[in-house]
Amino acid sequence: MLDIQEEISRVCAATGAPRRETTRTAVKEYFRTLGVGGSAATGDFDAACDRALGVLRANLFGAETMAIVTGGRELDEQTLAGLKLGFEAIARPLRIPRPPVSRETKVFSLALAALVGAAVGMLTLAPLLRWAYDMRDLGLVLGGPAGALLAVLLVHRLSRLRLLLRLLPGLSSDARSLSGPARKDHEAVVRACVEQWLDWAIPALTMLCLHGSLRQEPATKKDAAFKRIGKLIYTLHGTPPESLPVVADELIQEAKNYGFEGLDGPALFSVERDRPRDTIVWNSGLGAKYETFGHIVEGDRVIVERSPVVFEGKVVERGLVRKVRETA
Repeated sequence: MLDIQEEISRVCAATGAPRRETTRTAVKEYFRTLGVGGSAATGDFDAACDRALGVLRANLFGAETMAIVTGGRELDEQTLAGLKLGFEAIARPLRIPRPPVSRETKVFSLALAALVGAAVGMLTLAPLLRWAYDMRDLGLVLGGPAGALLAVLLVHRLSRLRLLLRLLPGLSSDARSLSGPARKDHEAVVRACVEQWLDWAIPALTMLCLHGSLRQEPATKKDAAFKRIGKLIYTLHGTPPESLPVVADELIQEAKNYGFEGLDGPALFSVERDRPRDTIVWNSGLGAKYETFGHIVEGDRVIVERSPVVFEGKVVERGLVRKVRETA
C-alpha cells in the first residue's frame, strides 16, 4: 500500500506542468465552444463541457503524460486500448455549474417609465401646488423629476416579480452576456472544476497502470518460459542419441527454474533401472490435479501414470492415476 501511495505521489508531482497546460487548453476550448455571444441562458454549456472533457481525455492519454504514469514503459496498442476502456468504465463526468441567470430590466423599459413618470408627475403635482399655494410653475419643476424617479424605481422593482414577467415578458432583457466580470467569474469556476477532475484522473490512471502491470506479470513470465522451453525442444529434436540425456536434463532444469512443479528427483532415463512408480492414497481433493482411469473411491491406493503439469502453483493440465489391483 505504501508503494502505491508513493507511486501516486511521484506521478502527481511529475505531471504538474502537463496538468497546468492541459487545464489552460481545456478552459480555452470550453469558452471557444461556448462562443463570444454566449449568455447564461442561451449558451450551449453541454457541448462546451463535452468538448473540454474530450481535450482532457486526449491529453491524459498523450505521450508525455503516459510516459510519466507508466515510468517510461512503452505500451502496445492493445494494452493502451484496454487501459482506455478500463478508465472509461470508472471515469466521472466533468461537472461545471452554469453561471446564475440574472434578469435585467430593459433600458427602453426604464426610459419609457421615466418619460411616463415625468409626465404624470407634472400633471399631478402642478395642479396640486397651484390649488394649495398658487405655485403652478413649482409643480412643473418638481413633478417631472419626482415622477420619473418613482416610475423607474417602481418598474425596476416590478421587473423582478415572476408573475409580472409572465404577463409582460418584454419588460426584462435576456440574461447577461458572459463578458467582462461575468466571464472572469465563470472562468474561475471552470478552471477549478477542470483541476478537480485532473486531481482525480491522474491517481485513477496510475492505479489502473499498476493493476495492469501486476496482472500482466504472470503472462510475461509464461511467455518467457514458453520461448525458452520451446527453443530447447527444438534443440532436443536435432540432438544425436549420445547427447540426449544432457539436453533433456537441461530442458527439465529450465522448466523447474520457470516454475514447473513435480520434477524433483532424477529422471528415469538417467538411472540404470526403472524407478518404481509413485503410489498415493486417493481422496476427493486430488480430483483437481489428476484424472482417474476406471472407478476409484475414497481411500484406494492409486498409481500415478502421468504427473500433472503445475506451473507456479496452478494446474495447467491434470495428470492420470490408476487403481492398484491387489493380488491374492
